[in-house]
Amino acid sequence: METAVRKRLNDQLVSWLQERAAGAFAGELSLVVSYGSHWNGTAGPLSDVDCYFVPKTERGQEFGGQFILQGVGYDIFPLSWERLGGIARLEESLAPLVGDAQVLYYGDQGDLERFRGLERELRHCLGDGAYCREMAGKRFDRAWGQWGRLKTGDLCSRRLAAGLLLMDAGEAVAFANGTYFHRGLKGQFADLQAMAQTPEGFLALYQQVIQAGDAQALEKACGELLALLGDWLEFTRPAPAPARREGEPGQRKDAAALGPWYEELCSTFQKLRSCQERGDWVLAFLSAVCLQRELEDIAGEYAVPRHQVLDAYRWDDLDPLVQAADRAEAALVAAIRRGGGVIKEYDSWEDFLAARL
Repeated sequence: METAVRKRLNDQLVSWLQERAAGAFAGELSLVVSYGSHWNGTAGPLSDVDCYFVPKTERGQEFGGQFILQGVGYDIFPLSWERLGGIARLEESLAPLVGDAQVLYYGDQGDLERFRGLERELRHCLGDGAYCREMAGKRFDRAWGQWGRLKTGDLCSRRLAAGLLLMDAGEAVAFANGTYFHRGLKGQFADLQAMAQTPEGFLALYQQVIQAGDAQALEKACGELLALLGDWLEFTRPAPAPARREGEPGQRKDAAALGPWYEELCSTFQKLRSCQERGDWVLAFLSAVCLQRELEDIAGEYAVPRHQVLDAYRWDDLDPLVQAADRAEAALVAAIRRGGGVIKEYDSWEDFLAARL
């Protein structure tokens, strides 16, 4: 549960965003929109405020940014109208950004009505059974595309592919039910359990994928889950994607540039600690997959070590996972600071305001 201190801090940030948009950035923005745990009742003591904005001018791009406030990372990020349109059409796994959103600010009535139109488009898509089936098929194809990738490589790479496969497979089931995960990954498994229709045995296989302790068990559970889902959807399985080759280590030496990336990602490290405290092994796995994907991208671009956090995942003991994540976080922070990078961290609301971001 969100603590009174964190809720007050997040409420202050929401007000600050509204005042900043209407004041210093008046006329520069079409929208400022918030969504996620602060509004849907799933906030915890380390929850941030999820927020994006739609710039109207070039200067409007400067509205957002990343920072860490009392140990929690925040990311105020830009989105274009075009991308929001794709989200409304279920082309990205971000439907809550349109369907479960709170408009904090709009530039003019036309901007607000344009967003309301996207909300209507999302509802229309979800109400169109044929369209939902089409989008479920695309998610199934994408899940099947991970199959070839999880058949080779180390356990960390295979678990990463399996986690991405699970996310897409789960979304295929949601679309087949004419819905999406309103609470994101945090509520994915519980939402699947509550859906009117799921393939018989799907939920058990979902858990078996997460609980798999070695590559053989992982491949078996994923293969059975894909076969079950394909039969349920009555889709022909496409050719699996080729096994992914191990990328070359990154060459960029300016690790200092990773400061904003870390400011955004530090909340994922916090999520793993929260999962550990609650014993939430399902969300811990999904969050670790998201973290590993980021770590792989960074190691492929920058001259930093590849941290294999997913190797340490144990469904019945989350301590090794959190310890591995802590080591990766400490090493990355050290590399950023050693290179002269700045991490924007504020211990209090007053310190944040004084920084005049």
